[in-house]
Amino acid sequence: MRWNESVSPPSEGSLFAGYNVVVTGASSGIGRDLALMFACEGGNVALFARRRPLLLELAREIVDLGVAVLPIECDVTDAKQVRTAVDRVEHKFGGIDIVVNNAGVLIPALFRKARLRDLRRMMDVNYFGAVHVTRAALPVMEDAGSGNIVNIASIAGRRGGVALSGYSASKSALIAFTEALRIELFGTGVTASVVVPASVDTEMLRNPEWESRSWAVGDVRMPKEWVTWGVVTALTLGLAEVDIPPGIVTAEKVAGLFPDLTAAWLGAGSRMIDLMNQWMRARRRSRRRYDF
Repeated sequence: MRWNESVSPPSEGSLFAGYNVVVTGASSGIGRDLALMFACEGGNVALFARRRPLLLELAREIVDLGVAVLPIECDVTDAKQVRTAVDRVEHKFGGIDIVVNNAGVLIPALFRKARLRDLRRMMDVNYFGAVHVTRAALPVMEDAGSGNIVNIASIAGRRGGVALSGYSASKSALIAFTEALRIELFGTGVTASVVVPASVDTEMLRNPEWESRSWAVGDVRMPKEWVTWGVVTALTLGLAEVDIPPGIVTAEKVAGLFPDLTAAWLGAGSRMIDLMNQWMRARRRSRRRYDF
């Protein structure tokens, strides 16, 4: 169900009534769902993303919910754009209470075939994007003596996977960044949390490279609403980390007790895929050779 279906205008008792929220990567997927949730729960929402038409479409939906909305075309990898965008939010809303760093990109490839620019792109968006937004918004929160920063990571940041070397590195950096930031912010009234989901059913995973290999590591995809509820849980309970589904990180830690066995299973699956692809390419060449 969409958050704005059959929902009455937010009341004063809504979870985030009067809160000023920034959501990055808001044009689709998890970010879009988060923006609608905050709006339905009374929050004023600033939408950061690069795809302006989708942002404007979402903004029109949110306006109908009776809260303030500010769509801003913004590339989170550009620190100057982010600084300008945050200044606009502070000017319009009068402050920032919540930041959800959700913007992310996945470009799966085996490391030996991965392009260096793709590895850099994932680090720039998934890690430095959150760094830029946090660095711009944090002084506003610290001046107010309160605020919440929630970073959307991934189980891939806890354990690397097939064709995920660059993505795993970026999400691992984001998790460590959040943990360090939470410690640094102790006693300031501002806090940082990380949400760590397993595979989520979004357009990010709809690409041939991932779909050809996902069976080797399991391809059960959760609805994006689960991640949204994870963010709500982190904010309302003040948790440092929320794993989606619960226990997934514990399972990864257990797998970490048997690293050779785990690596053997994942590596064998990946190798089998490569052999199958080679066989299919050879078969296609053979067919073309005898196609008169």
